[in-house]
Order: sequence, then C-alpha cells, then structure tokens
Amino acid sequence: QGKIYTQPELYDIAFDFRDVPQQVDFLLDVAGEQLGRPVRSAIELACGPAYHAREMARRSIGEKKFRSAGLDLEPMMVDYTNELVKKDQLICPIHRGDMRSFKSDKKFDLVYILMASFAHLRTNRDIIENFDCAANLLNDGGIYIISTAHPRDFYGEEDKSTQNNWEMTRGDTTVVTSWGGEDEQFDPLTELDQVIVSFDVTSPEGSSRFEFPETLRRCSMMTFLALLKLSGRFAMADMYGEFSREIKLTNDKKCWRFIPILKKI
Repeated sequence: QGKIYTQPELYDIAFDFRDVPQQVDFLLDVAGEQLGRPVRSAIELACGPAYHAREMARRSIGEKKFRSAGLDLEPMMVDYTNELVKKDQLICPIHRGDMRSFKSDKKFDLVYILMASFAHLRTNRDIIENFDCAANLLNDGGIYIISTAHPRDFYGEEDKSTQNNWEMTRGDTTVVTSWGGEDEQFDPLTELDQVIVSFDVTSPEGSSRFEFPETLRRCSMMTFLALLKLSGRFAMADMYGEFSREIKLTNDKKCWRFIPILKKI
C-alpha cells in the first residue's frame, strides 16, 4: 500500500506549499475553544512528513511542553519523518500504524487528519473504525479535526476547488505533481476514484517520472453525517470551509475544504 508514500523525499517537496504555522494556529485555536482551555497534546493521523506535527512540537504552552506525535502506515515515510524530527532536535515520535486501529498508552487533547488522507478510508466500516480509533486516542471531551475535499468537488458540475497540477522546488530538485488529471475513473456504486498520481522530477542527476495508482473515497456530506451519528463517538461542534475562523462551511467559492470539528462524546 506504499504507493506515493514510498518516495518520502519527493512527497515532502511536492506537498510543501501550505502555510503550516497559520494552519497550526487555526487547529489549536479552534480545538482550544471547544476544550475551554489550551491544547497541550496532539497527534496527526496519516501524517506523511508531519509538517504540522513537527510545527506543534516546536511550540510550548506556558511552562508545560507541548506533546506532539504523528502516525503513518508506510514504513519508509515513518523512517524518513523520524529523521526529520531528529535533525530538527524535536520531541515528536512518529509511530507506524493504521489510522483505523492504532492504540496508544498516551491520550491527546487533539487528533487531526489533513490533505486527502481521510479519502483513504474507502468503506463505511473504515470510517467508523477511524472514528473509534480517534476517540480512543482522545482525552474526555477531546477534539478530532478533519480537513478533506469540499463536498461540491465530488459531483463534477463545477471547476474543482483545488489544483490537479503544481510545481515545487527545493534546492536543486523540482517536482511537478499531477493528481489524477483527466484520467480519474469513478465507480458510483462504491464511491471510489481510481486516480494516477505522478511526480516528474528534475535534478542534477537528470529527469525521471514516478507514477502511483491511488484509490480514494468520495464520502458525501450526508454520508459523513450519517456515519458520524452511527458511530456514536463524536458530536459535530462546528464546520469550516477553510483554515480560517471567519470562513464557516458554505457553498461559497472561498470555501475550498470541508473541515468538521468533532467533539468526543
């Protein structure tokens, strides 16, 4: 199941385009509001290079150290990210495990999952198990924040909210990423997309191309809400359409994500 995550360094370059400190501010602010106190511990599911978990590990709240961790399924990505953590001299363990079944002796105030990671939960059972996993990792009243595609992007009636192609450069390596392009194959019976993710890489060693098949779930808004209720583990506390307190979820174009804020029951 490694796929694109078996090229962790290329993945790290390709997806290093977000304002991570600003997004971490949002995550901690929103979660803290629901908790009624500052967030003191957090774990990022399907973390990849753990941009956000590492940023959280750099922060302290008062005199108490912030406890940050990450979880990923791909061993090569876990090893790579743990090396990044070590290089930055951070305390941020990156665990290898499945976001449907991972267990920890430690509990967290906040669990979060970003990018397209939630779409890797391909069945209703996968999503229910993920809700259970997140709830079991949380302290009482803890918060689970999901950032995934805006529901309108699933229907193909308008231009997508996100780009399918982009270019990123770090040092002397340039990675051009194509996410599915025009070749997506959607099965309406299973709600699964078959897409090809590609990296076109240019470096002093020359040019190369990597292609990875991905299978991703389109979980509609109503299905998400039904599965949330069925799980019985969380209440919907709020919904945002961007990493901004001012942008609640609507169909407005400025909303380009679906960011539910879930509170553990």
